[in-house]
Formats: sequence, C-alpha cells, structure tokens
Amino acid sequence: MRDIEELCNMMDPLTVLQESDTGDLCDTEDGDDEDRERHEKLLHDAGGLNMAGISHTLRTLSDIILRVNVHIYEREAEDILLDVNTAHNYLHVSGDRKIASWSDRYQNRPKIPERFQGYLQALSSQSFSSGRHYWDVDVGGSDKWIVGMSYPSIDRKGLQSLIGWNNKSWGLVKKDKKYLVIHDGKGIHLPINIISNRIRIYLDYDAGRIVFYDLCDPIRYIRTFTTTFTEPLHAGVWVWDGGKMKICGGNQKM
Repeated sequence: MRDIEELCNMMDPLTVLQESDTGDLCDTEDGDDEDRERHEKLLHDAGGLNMAGISHTLRTLSDIILRVNVHIYEREAEDILLDVNTAHNYLHVSGDRKIASWSDRYQNRPKIPERFQGYLQALSSQSFSSGRHYWDVDVGGSDKWIVGMSYPSIDRKGLQSLIGWNNKSWGLVKKDKKYLVIHDGKGIHLPINIISNRIRIYLDYDAGRIVFYDLCDPIRYIRTFTTTFTEPLHAGVWVWDGGKMKICGGNQKM
C-alpha cells in the first residue's frame, strides 16, 4: 500500500513504471518467469495510455488509499486544546480553549518565551511523538488562515515564526482565495478549491506523514507532507484580521 502511495505522489508515474522494468523486476527468481511476463505486459499496455489518464487514475487511487487509512487506523478525533501560553496577545482564546479569534484588545498575557510575538498564532497544549492521530479545524470564520503542525522549538518572533515559513513547521494556507501547502518557506500552490469549511489534519508520526483533507461529502484528499520527524509535534493555527478558527474533536466518531 505504501509503495502505491509513493507512486501516486510521483510527478511522472509512467517513468517510474518503466524504470521498474530494469530495477525490481530483474531481481525475481528464475522460477518467476510468468510473473515477469505479466509485469512486462503491464508495462507494454501502460505505454499506450495517455499521461492524463494515468495521472487521473493514480490520483484517484491515492485519494482512496489515504481515506481508507484514516478509517482503518483512527476511531475518534483527538481532543486538541490550544495552549494559551503560546497565544499572541491579540489572539483571543475561548474558555474551552477550542476557538482562536482575532481581537482588537490586547490580552495582557505575560511575556514569556513560549508566546508568539509577531503573528496571531497558537500551538496546542498536546504534543505527539508516536502513533496515528487526527483532528478537524473549522476555518469558516476566517478569509485567510493557516492550519498545520509545528515543533515546539519554532521561533516565536520574526518571519521564521510563521507556520510553514521555517523547517520546523508544516502548513496548509488560504490566502487571496488561493490555497497552498508550505514548509521551510517553500510553497506549492494547489490546483483545487476547498469546498467545505472544515479541514482534517491526519498525523502518522512513525511513518513521517502529515495529511490534509477537505471534509466535504465525500471527504477529499488535499496533500501529504512526508519527512522524518525529529521532535514532538503540536497542532498550530494562524488567524487573520477579524477571523476565527474552531478546533473540533474529542467526542467525534468516524
């Protein structure tokens, strides 16, 4: 399954299939001639398909596989709470620590090293260093937003503190009615519109994956980050002027 996921993420899947003809297939045992012939026929038949058809098929497979993974491995959304000690002083955090909203009033919280000083952001109080987890964020109250994940060692001021604009965080961004994913300051614009107001973030820490979904009906896969994590991960949100975001989870069933 993971080999298929990697194939679905390739820019040129036909090239990958062709390369496999001189790679893994050459390692088969002498008694596997029939398997080799089937693989060769598959490669021959693939050569007659157009790239648009292959890419569409693989994207569909990727969508199905990633959605199935979530349903198999997770039963209940994580009960994510925002850490007020990380919240910017113009970011209001609700009493249940689920809603982050822009405020025109200075919150007068103490200036401590954990607090964001440049951007209206907050991290979760929970951190994850193993296992599979997911939660949802309602982004309907904000025209511009970032949702994602971050190491606790992220900077707290300057451009390097913005989620996704450093090598310690990963973000999904809505800006000017466009969407992108970003890590280490390198963004990839997404050729889609997010239909619903709710984003699902899925983390498989041990496999090194952060996956974003649009919770429309049916649920739609957006993008995957793949890496090797070196620190615990916190959920993170950034709110634009006048906006608010709500974290959903804790009593949600799949």
